[in-house]
Amino acid sequence: MPAVRPATPADVPGAARALADAFRTDPVWRWLADERAEWTEGATRWFSAYLRHQLAHDGEVLVDEGVHGCAVWLPPSHWRGTVREGLALALPSARLFRTGLVRALRNLSAVERAHPKDPPHWYLGLLGTDPAHQGGGIGSALISGVLARCDEQGLGAYLESSKEENVPFYARHGFEVVAELRLGDGPTMWRMWRDPKG
Repeated sequence: MPAVRPATPADVPGAARALADAFRTDPVWRWLADERAEWTEGATRWFSAYLRHQLAHDGEVLVDEGVHGCAVWLPPSHWRGTVREGLALALPSARLFRTGLVRALRNLSAVERAHPKDPPHWYLGLLGTDPAHQGGGIGSALISGVLARCDEQGLGAYLESSKEENVPFYARHGFEVVAELRLGDGPTMWRMWRDPKG
């Protein structure tokens, strides 16, 4: 399995580019992003701002040694968006979502309302691997360590999959679909929960 380590600020540009490439064809992200926005530039700026914010606050940001993939885990009770996070993402969001900004905020709110409040759990807020490096175990490596910790501590784990084809990947790691969430007139997300193993 590829080696994984905590990200540093120096990793942000590479990790943001990998995430932008990973989500280039994602149905939810492409529905939210303004079609006039230049995806690579806009998404890279958005992911850069998000990763910098998480590194400075509650997020556990992990990368593989080649920085071809990235995961952002949020610890129990720290999964809600904050005003500080909103301010950090305001300008990148305006550039990426443009006229769809209100729609993006409305749907983010819907996703947060659907998030389970209990029991305590780790939240996989983001996971992506550069498509050129997919299939080599990077995604599994980026989630396995935290899932092992969940098992040791008796904690659950939660995520939303924005692609139906990714559901089997998460299922192999013990996640189960608990509900589908339709984003307005847009695509569906799959809410997935994992009980601790042991």
